Amino acid sequence: MCLGYFVAMTATYAAPRDQATLLWWLALPGFFQGLFALFTMYLPPLFPTLLRTTGAGFSYNIGRIVAAGGTVFFGLFSHVGDYRLTLLYAGLLFLPAGFIAWYLPDLRCGDDAIHEPAD
Repeated sequence: MCLGYFVAMTATYAAPRDQATLLWWLALPGFFQGLFALFTMYLPPLFPTLLRTTGAGFSYNIGRIVAAGGTVFFGLFSHVGDYRLTLLYAGLLFLPAGFIAWYLPDLRCGDDAIHEPAD
């Protein structure tokens, strides 16, 4: 899904398009936006019960903070009315994030660490 999102963003913003055409092209990256909805299913098994709220809250909110900084940073490089290259460069940020995530350690200690104990 990450690769599909990258390809969709690149295909959408790699060429200049008028507004009517771009609205149709935006359906392609919109299809892959479901990747971010999977975080709510993917995060809970990664954290123990006591840290689950902290881990999920940190994961969601750090992205918002970085996105706010990225909006200002990349907005400085854009020409007034032409955000095509700015959006293309912002879309390329998924590559280093995916590379870093690929090498993160797997901290599970087996199948018992995934399941919560029954009360």
